[in-house]
Amino acid sequence: MIPHASYQRPLMLVAGIWLVNAAVLLAFVLVPALHFELPAAVHTNLHTLFETVSIIVSALVFAAGWFTFSREGRSNVALLCSIFLGVAILDFVHLLSYDGMPWFLIPTQDGKSISFFLAARLLVAGVLLAIAFQPWNRSIGRQERRWVLGLSLVFALGISAYGLVEPAVKTWFFIPGSGLTTTKIAVECLVIVLNLAAAAGFYLRMREPQPYPLVPLFAAACLMALSELCFTLYATFHDQYTIVGHIIKVEAYLFVFRAIFIEFLDGPYRQLETARADLVESEEKYRLLFENAPDAYLLANADGSFHTANPAASTLFGIARQDLWRIGRGDVTSDPRLAGFLEERSRTGFARGELILRRGDGSTFLAELSSTTYTDSRGRQMSSTFIRDITAKKQAEDEVLRLNATLEQRVHDRTAELQSANEDLEHFSHVMAHDLRSPLVAIEGFAGLLKSSTAGLLDDKQERYLGRIRSSASRMAAMIDALLELANVARAPLNIQPLDLSAMATAELASRGKAEPDRRVRTRVQPGMTVAGDARLLTLVMSHLVDGAWTHTARNPEAEIAIGTEPGADDATVYVVRDNGTGLTPALSGKAQDRLGIWQGASDAAQEGIMMAAVRRILSRHGGRVWAESLPGGGMAVRFCLARAAG
Repeated sequence: MIPHASYQRPLMLVAGIWLVNAAVLLAFVLVPALHFELPAAVHTNLHTLFETVSIIVSALVFAAGWFTFSREGRSNVALLCSIFLGVAILDFVHLLSYDGMPWFLIPTQDGKSISFFLAARLLVAGVLLAIAFQPWNRSIGRQERRWVLGLSLVFALGISAYGLVEPAVKTWFFIPGSGLTTTKIAVECLVIVLNLAAAAGFYLRMREPQPYPLVPLFAAACLMALSELCFTLYATFHDQYTIVGHIIKVEAYLFVFRAIFIEFLDGPYRQLETARADLVESEEKYRLLFENAPDAYLLANADGSFHTANPAASTLFGIARQDLWRIGRGDVTSDPRLAGFLEERSRTGFARGELILRRGDGSTFLAELSSTTYTDSRGRQMSSTFIRDITAKKQAEDEVLRLNATLEQRVHDRTAELQSANEDLEHFSHVMAHDLRSPLVAIEGFAGLLKSSTAGLLDDKQERYLGRIRSSASRMAAMIDALLELANVARAPLNIQPLDLSAMATAELASRGKAEPDRRVRTRVQPGMTVAGDARLLTLVMSHLVDGAWTHTARNPEAEIAIGTEPGADDATVYVVRDNGTGLTPALSGKAQDRLGIWQGASDAAQEGIMMAAVRRILSRHGGRVWAESLPGGGMAVRFCLARAAG
């Protein structure tokens, strides 16, 4: 298992320390020439030094953990500090009962102190194992903490008392001349296993970052296991293995103290430093906001005198900032609404309103104020106020109100103008129907009389001229009808209903076939085409589109006209009237697209263009549109769509 990246570098340091100690121990095991035995007095002094350091470190662990528990309340903290108080007691008794020390209740002898030493090592291994496999942040109460401390003291004092009064203890673990007993080695192996299990538990938790110092505790467990290995190898109390074992034990205790120091002393200090840095950053952000705020900002004392002002306030009032700090609210406003504003702020702690304020040059302006009261760190009553010049905003609002007040009259005037325009259009329609049609009727009538009266007297050329006169009069009459129709389309109300577009198309094609029975035109109409729209207007659309296709295929002996649908954008249905007629030249097609989007550049362009304009107007009123595609000699496809589908 690879530990989290945040643990990898500290683990390398721990591994280095452990390997150095292991290498020293291995050298003593493999090289007999390195073995040595210290004089009893020297060994006793060194042992006293090591155990004194161990006792001090254990006491510091207890003190730091016990003090921190009152703030944190964590079960592992209570367990660790309580156990290490018991360890300190056992190490102290072990020190006093060690061979070479003054008598402690009973004479000091070889083997007597081992029981206290093993009991302390079992406590350390047990507490490390417990911490490794239970949640660090689990909380316990003060009463439970006292129970844990009490049990640790009872165990430590009980072992101490029993070891001091029981003479047989000295032979359980060490026999002079024979060395360590099987019991001693078995207990040491148990301690080693417990420490290794604790180290494994700490290592497994390093897969993710943990909220407590895993690495120092892992190092302590590994070093304790190595230390206990040393205490299974010595033959006398004064040889090299006891010295190395005590040195490694002190190192392990120091790592436990480091864990406590990091967690409970150094950790809060670093948190304090982080909080201080955050505070400095927050103050800098506040300063930047204060200095660069677009609105004026004033801090005032309880008597109304200004305490602080930002640059925007100086600009707004036209007064230098140092001068603003010497005046108060009475110097910048005499608005009678100020008393009510202050009363509301005093009552609720917040007020918002509009006041007339005075600049340094004596000019006034309308301002919007938002103010709150608060108590600062010194217990002083202060107020903070944001001020915004709303003169231009107020003028714009007044203009909107003025425009709204005249809106009804303007709507009435526009409606009257529209009604007048409609009346003019209707009058124009009557003029078109009467004044323009009468001369055409006369032209066509006299041309007919001329033809009947000169029957057989005119040559072919004269007959052709007379026919062109009558044909032109008929086309002009048709154009007038188309213009009238276009005018009526714009005014006619819509009566929306479901319609069968297929039936409309079939009827229009049948009507053209009856009018010209000699023409051979193959027609196809897709069944089931339904739309929602005005029946009269959509019939007119289909009539004009069929007329166009019928006209364009007049010169094709194998004429085809197809009416159907195809899919469009956004799942819309597009209706298509397609023919194989003459189509349009590119120039005429472009001209038609520019003006109406249809083909009015073809033959009979004026009349047909008006008809197609009516088509576009009708489809536009239905929320749709129309467009055409044409190639010279390749026929034409007119497509249209409607916003309203048949329901």
